[in-house]
Amino acid sequence: MDIRAIDLSATAGRSRLHGAAAGAKLASFALALTAIVVQHNVLVVAAVGLGIAALAVASRLPSRMVFGLAAYPGIFAAVFAFAAAPDPLTGSLFVAKAVGAALCAVVLVCTTPYPQVFAPVQRIVPEVVGDAMLMTYRSLFILAEKLDRLRVAVRLRSGLGRRHPLLAARATAAALGGLVLYALDLSQREYDIMRLRGYEGRLRITIPPSREPAFDAALVLGAAAVLAVAVWFRLAGAGLTPYSWLPATLGLLALFAAVSWRVTRR
Repeated sequence: MDIRAIDLSATAGRSRLHGAAAGAKLASFALALTAIVVQHNVLVVAAVGLGIAALAVASRLPSRMVFGLAAYPGIFAAVFAFAAAPDPLTGSLFVAKAVGAALCAVVLVCTTPYPQVFAPVQRIVPEVVGDAMLMTYRSLFILAEKLDRLRVAVRLRSGLGRRHPLLAARATAAALGGLVLYALDLSQREYDIMRLRGYEGRLRITIPPSREPAFDAALVLGAAAVLAVAVWFRLAGAGLTPYSWLPATLGLLALFAAVSWRVTRR
């Protein structure tokens, strides 16, 4: 997972979803995730996942990164389903729920800068925890750049690794040890700088206003409608099971329309 690519997607995107208010996207994420959790029909869960995938495609998110990250939990869910699921249908439900929930989270972080995602959480957790998470996110980019340089240095000093695997392993271990020490020194220096600049226990985050409030309302209402349909199918039980192909078909049509629109605009 390249955190720099995720941050670039969140900050440089120009779609309507990127410009939506962070609160609206968090509320929509919570509603869609609840719809996935409460539903036991694999076709309805797949319909929610297809709708989120259509939103990701329409927002011009990098498809390989988004769907690749969402597939990771599906792999572990497939292993769990193979070991614990009583039948293939239940196993498919496990995988669909894992991929759908992961896709919700990936679309959220790829369209919303991390400080805006974390701002509502910062008001709940203790001040030290909130500030530490914000500064940790910033430090990850510094450490990622440092790690890239160390990786190049290891390749140059170990004789291309394949011919000297032991030498390469030794150089890699030494580089990682140096990276840990650098991280500790970096955290201390950042704290000292913040104290000199007047840090008193709280980092303030300013959330920019929404570009289109109407789109925010539509986004939340759409997610609420998805949750209502999921609850309806859950409460109705076997009565609506023969019609569960309808939401899946609508989700598939939405994804097809999003792909066609993206190809046409390109």
